[in-house]
Amino acid sequence: MIHNIIIPALGATGGDMVFEEWRVQPGQFVKSGSALFVVTTDKATVEVEAFRDGYLRETQVSPGEIVSVQMVIGRMTDTLEETLSGGSVREAVKVEDRIPQTEERPKTGIGPPRRILASPLARRMAAELGLDLASIKASGSEGQILKRDIVRSAENTHVEGGVRRIPLSPMRRAIAQRTQQSNTEVPYFHGAAVIDMSEAKVMLKQAVAWAEKNEWVAPTITDFTLRAAALALRQIPALNASFRGEEILYFEDIHIGLVIGLPEGMLIPVVRHTDRLNLFTLAATTHRLRTSAEDGQLSSSELSGATFTVSNLGMFGLDSFTAVINSPEAGILSLGAAKEQAAVWQGNLAIRWQMKATITVDHRVVDGITVAKYLNEFKQLLENPLCLALEIPQEGIK
Repeated sequence: MIHNIIIPALGATGGDMVFEEWRVQPGQFVKSGSALFVVTTDKATVEVEAFRDGYLRETQVSPGEIVSVQMVIGRMTDTLEETLSGGSVREAVKVEDRIPQTEERPKTGIGPPRRILASPLARRMAAELGLDLASIKASGSEGQILKRDIVRSAENTHVEGGVRRIPLSPMRRAIAQRTQQSNTEVPYFHGAAVIDMSEAKVMLKQAVAWAEKNEWVAPTITDFTLRAAALALRQIPALNASFRGEEILYFEDIHIGLVIGLPEGMLIPVVRHTDRLNLFTLAATTHRLRTSAEDGQLSSSELSGATFTVSNLGMFGLDSFTAVINSPEAGILSLGAAKEQAAVWQGNLAIRWQMKATITVDHRVVDGITVAKYLNEFKQLLENPLCLALEIPQEGIK
C-alpha cells in the first residue's frame, strides 16, 4: 500500500519551513517513531518521525527547499515490491548535496570563485540578518558554516554610532507573535506564594550525592519543582486544561512543558507523564531535553502536547517574574531564585531558604480559589519534600 508523507503542523506559527535533510534514503526501511526527515520551522530545527513502519520509496523535496504544512514531500510503501504510480522513483539525495554550495568571487574580482559551504538553516539566517557568508568563520567539521556561526557573527556585528541592527530571527519572530497573541486574547490573572525551600535544599544535597554514587544524572531544584508541579496538578486537575472556543478540555495525562533559554530565544520541550517519573528519571529526562534543545536536535513530538508549563529563572538570580501563558494552556508557573532570608519559622526568627512562585492563569478556565488551592498544594509538597520521593500506591490500596 502507498502512503503519502506530509509536513505536519509542528506547532509553528508560520506556514513555511525549510526542509533540511532526509534521515532515511529511498529503499531503506524505517520503523514508526524513528527519525524520517528534518525541517526548520519558525521555532526550531525539528526531527519528524515516521508515522508508520515501511520503506521510503520516493522523495519529492531536497535540502534547502521551502515546504509548507500538509505538503506531500514523499511516499512510503509497506513492501519494496509495490509499484509506485505516477512516475518513477526519484534518486536518493547524495550526502554531499545536503550542504548546498555557492560560488563567490573574491571582492577583488581576481582569481577563481571560492566555494562556501553552509547548512540551509545557516544560509537562510544569514540572508535574513543581512550577513555576508564570505565574511563568516566556519566551525563545521568539513568547513561548513553552521547556525552557531551565524549567531556569533550577528552578535559581533556593529554599525556606525555603536548601534547594532539585527532583523528578527524566525525564533524571535515566533516568540513575539505568540506572546503578543497570548496577552491580547487571553484574560489572565496572577497568584503568588512564598515557599520555604530549606528542607528541599537538604534533600537535594542528599539526592545529588546518591546520584553521583550510582553514576546517575543528578537532580536539580528545577526537577524538584517539576515533580511538585505535576503532583499538584494531580490534586488540582482543573488547571490541567485548555480553552478551545466553545469548550474547555480537561486532560487526564500530565505533560509539563519546560522553558529552556537559548542564545536566540527559547524552546519549550515537553516532559511527558511528569507525575509518573521519580526524581532521578525526571532528572535524566530534563537533562536529555536540555541537551537536545541546545544542539538543535529536538523532535517534533518533544515540542508538542504540553498541558501546563513551568519556567524557572531562579538560576539566574531573579527574585520573581510573571511569565506569559503558553496558549492554549490554562496556566504557567514562574519560579524565582531560592535565597537565604530572615523569616519567621516555628515562632522564631531564622534564616531560611525561600523562593517565590507566581502562576499566570487563563481566567476563562480557572478562578481565584483554584489558583489558591494549587499554590497551596505546590507549597506543601516542596516544604515537605519527602512526598516528592514517595511513589503513589497502586489503585485499590488504602
